[in-house]
Amino acid sequence: MAKYRNVGRSWRTYAKHELMGSVIGQEVGAAGSMPKIGRHVWFDLTAGDAALVDGVEWERGCSPGILARHATKARKRVEIVLHEIQPATFDRLLDNLGVFLPTLGYEKDGEDRWHFADRVTITALNISGHEADVLPVRNTDAVFVLNDANAITEWAMRPTFAREICDRTWCFRSLSTMGCNPAGIKRIDLEDGSGDAKRERRAWFDLIATQQNTLPHYRDLLLAAIEKDEAQWAYLLCTAAKWRPQSESIVRGAFQAAIKRLPEESRGRTAAMTWFGTDPLGFEEAKRHLFLTKAEREAL
Repeated sequence: MAKYRNVGRSWRTYAKHELMGSVIGQEVGAAGSMPKIGRHVWFDLTAGDAALVDGVEWERGCSPGILARHATKARKRVEIVLHEIQPATFDRLLDNLGVFLPTLGYEKDGEDRWHFADRVTITALNISGHEADVLPVRNTDAVFVLNDANAITEWAMRPTFAREICDRTWCFRSLSTMGCNPAGIKRIDLEDGSGDAKRERRAWFDLIATQQNTLPHYRDLLLAAIEKDEAQWAYLLCTAAKWRPQSESIVRGAFQAAIKRLPEESRGRTAAMTWFGTDPLGFEEAKRHLFLTKAEREAL
């Protein structure tokens, strides 16, 4: 089978995958020690093609690989469900999973399913992450969700998703990436653009609000926005409130690892971090900075 190589990536992508790996590693360690948790359930709503990137180990350079690697280290059973909406991308995903999962010790159960020992199952589905099925989630499951869209316009978590999970289990975390101006998507004028365009941009606020509205007292949302970034990328982490210091340390560590790949004169990138629970006004301002243009913010 073909190995799809030479995928382009920016330093942001390295930071993202460092962040994914650290957060999922934390998930494995913490949930694995909780007596009330019987199983990990991980949803990848935007799996992509799991292509091999030059200079990076496969299991560290794409979300399916990162999930697969950490699952082999889990002490409890792990169910991983990969979603990819594009048929051609899905075909490449199956090819790459077929090539690289066996190197981690996985065996194939069918065209779109693999297992590791008797503890880990990976299933790939050619459907949108919007259609992810949460019905199998149990109240003893620790659920983790990756929502890594190419831009916020391709957000793959349906508005009711967080509530649906929270209705089934108390143990739920997620990591979403937000590209708020790739290819100039913020150029759509809120006042003068078409009705559909205006509604789409205003709806960006609702994507986060649906998670804010489902937070129990023991969870919080961390918005980590890359500073001085022309594409205005940010990461939204839903995690345990008691892990605020550890979460900030994980974000800083991911950026420190990624910027080593930048030329010396381009280093110094950081992420501005704001917690919804401890600074709701600052959190709202951070959203406005991401979702609105400078002129729009000044007009408020």
